[in-house]
Amino acid sequence: MGQTDREGQTLERNTPKLPEAAVAPERVRVWEDDFHVLHVSVDGQDFPDVRPRHAFPLSRRVDYVSFLDEKGKEVALLAHPRKLDKASRQALEKALAGMYYVAKIRQVDRITETMGVTHWEVQTDRGYAAFEVVDLRHIRKLSNGRLVIADVDGNRFEVEDIARLDPRSQTLIYTVI
Repeated sequence: MGQTDREGQTLERNTPKLPEAAVAPERVRVWEDDFHVLHVSVDGQDFPDVRPRHAFPLSRRVDYVSFLDEKGKEVALLAHPRKLDKASRQALEKALAGMYYVAKIRQVDRITETMGVTHWEVQTDRGYAAFEVVDLRHIRKLSNGRLVIADVDGNRFEVEDIARLDPRSQTLIYTVI
C-alpha cells in the first residue's frame, strides 16, 4: 500500500509528474527528410524544420526535449525521449548531437574588431573556423581558464584552458576578454 499525505490522498512514489504540455513518446515520431530537415509528428500532425533542445529540469535534462520551430516557438515537449521507437530515437540523438557539439579551439590565428563585432579565425579540433561575435557577453569566462564562445549563428566554441594555448593565441584572446 502506498503512502498517504495529511489529507489521506495516496502519494505516488518516485513517479515524476509530467508537465501539462508534455507528450508521451508513443505519440511522437521524429525523422530527418531527404534534405536533412528534422521533423516531429505528434498524433499525426507534422511539424517540419524543428530544432530540439534539452528541457527542464536541468538536473534531469534527459527526461524532456523541447522542439522549436524556425521562430523559436515550442511546438512540442517530449517526455522520456529514451522511450521513442528506435528510428525516432536515432534521428533525435543525431540532431541533439549536432545542436550541442562544441568545437574545441586549439589555436587562435587572428582576432579583429570592427564596430564592436569581433572576427575570429581559429584552428579547432574540427579544422579551420572563422566566426563573428557581436557581443562580449557571448564570451563566457569559466573556471580554470576555460572560455565558451557563442557566435552570431549560435555555434559554440570552447577554449578548454587559455594557459595551454600558445603564447600568441593567449595574447589575442586577452585583447578581447
